[in-house]
Amino acid sequence: MAGLVTSEITPVTSPSLPRSGAPLQPYTVRAVRRIDGGGGESRFVACHDGRYPYTVFMCHDTGAVRAYMADMEGARDGGMVTVAIVCHTDTSLWDPEHMSFRLLGTKPGGEPVCHFMPYGHIMFAKNNATTRSSA
Repeated sequence: MAGLVTSEITPVTSPSLPRSGAPLQPYTVRAVRRIDGGGGESRFVACHDGRYPYTVFMCHDTGAVRAYMADMEGARDGGMVTVAIVCHTDTSLWDPEHMSFRLLGTKPGGEPVCHFMPYGHIMFAKNNATTRSSA
């Protein structure tokens, strides 16, 4: 993976997320583990599935981000899901009209913008990536 400057990579996904997504309900975060890709803020390659009749991924370098795995418990059904989370820490070059800023009430260069990695999307980290518990 050119974006990681190595061919030694580890895939990171949301392993227990159903294809249809997590059921819409409140969740309690039970544990969070940081994915340490080799420094405070790491670079990953994120691949998002395209809407094609066959498997196509659109991949990009994430830039400097923080990544986490979170175990969450559903308030209604008690079901557990583990999801990958990416936090974009430098949004200073993002379009000021980006949907994230409107939803969060922030602006470029402000607070980090975090999101879950949906079902079927993959993030690649250097093989030395580890997770640290912070629960």
